[in-house]
Amino acid sequence: ILKMKNKQNYSVIILGAGISGLTVSYFLNRFKIRNTIIEKEKFSGGLLNSFKVKNYIFDNFIHISHAKNYTAKSFFRKSASYYKLNPKPNNLYKKNLWLDHSPQFHLHPLKFIEKIKIILSYLIRKRSKFFRLKNYENWLRGVYGSYFAKNFPMRYTKKYWATESKNLNTSWIKFRMQEINFKDLILGCFFKIYKDTYYSSDMKYPKNGGYESFLRILKKNKKIIYNSKIQKIDYLNKEIYTNNGKLKYDILISTIPLPEFALLSSNNVKIKKSAKKLRCTAGIMVSLVLNKIIKTRSWFYIYDKNFKAARIYSPTKLSKNNSPKKTSSLQAEIFFDNKKKISKEFLNKMKQNTIENLVKNKILKKNDIKAIDVRYKKYANVIFDKNYDYNRNLILNFFKKYNIQFLGRFGLWAYLWSDQCFLAGKAMAKSVAKEKLN
Repeated sequence: ILKMKNKQNYSVIILGAGISGLTVSYFLNRFKIRNTIIEKEKFSGGLLNSFKVKNYIFDNFIHISHAKNYTAKSFFRKSASYYKLNPKPNNLYKKNLWLDHSPQFHLHPLKFIEKIKIILSYLIRKRSKFFRLKNYENWLRGVYGSYFAKNFPMRYTKKYWATESKNLNTSWIKFRMQEINFKDLILGCFFKIYKDTYYSSDMKYPKNGGYESFLRILKKNKKIIYNSKIQKIDYLNKEIYTNNGKLKYDILISTIPLPEFALLSSNNVKIKKSAKKLRCTAGIMVSLVLNKIIKTRSWFYIYDKNFKAARIYSPTKLSKNNSPKKTSSLQAEIFFDNKKKISKEFLNKMKQNTIENLVKNKILKKNDIKAIDVRYKKYANVIFDKNYDYNRNLILNFFKKYNIQFLGRFGLWAYLWSDQCFLAGKAMAKSVAKEKLN
């Protein structure tokens, strides 16, 4: 731990007590640097919190640790013992028609005519033509052919990202989408084989308490001001105004949603305009407490247009301790643009759609359901539309001039996992410590 002069007179304000805010505060505390977290809720943990419905444990959307870095893995291990998972997710294509994941490698269950359409479309695809226009739809058509692209990933994009594929850029794809060669396409079409293409083989989930248990050490933080809603950020005078009063800072670290930060901080017309253009999905979680063990995979993706959920997972499959013995649970995830206004009627409609389609696809029976919990989260996944880079970078570069730092999925407005947020928080604390030392 670094020894610093006047360290008690040096103040860091952290906005948001999710994993990023908690992590940077934890390591700043180890460096003996005074810091305070401002949190609008009455609890810490953010999106990684877990919750109970009749003693059944659920997370806010599915969370699994993919951590490979030794530091992150060992810290999570100190926080909670965990199970190592090797799930084999699958896909519901149409009514009662299931394909292993990734679907492009497991087309055997499809009708012969549909397989032929996929193969022919793949053979006549024009990669250079499609790749010339840099958007996700063209990438899909160039990689898989138009028939598969249209009926699988383009359909799923609308459900998961709440926009058309043509509106997305390709910067986020990386390892998440698997390309396919002709040999694998033919094998998957006409032979019942399994090809493990999932991008992570080292997955971990806490044995007890839900995913939130990985934050157990971090959540012991006593320097959090709860129920504190930010009203204004004066970055010129380094002051934060909240419903609880005014705070001054030397360094400001924000993990709150970037558009909200920009609108709270600046009267710059250009910055406000870019903030309003940043897009994100909101999510509805329909959590089902079941009175019997339901036979599903750990999670599955849904391509059926009439089934509004994009993905469903079973907390029981992640840890047997998430539900009592001889019972199970499911959680459906439904996404839409977070600028959409929702009502109680809409939430009820999504609940009914989930139940009806689970029954229709013979996943469960109505009398298997013991309790239902419906929740809404305004921020789920950042949408990487074609204007994403310009608007995001404009805001980040503007505030960088005023020594304001950003962290986390929503603070940086990026696709980040919990271990990445943890490591970034640690690195930022170290950077702040070095700056103070100098």
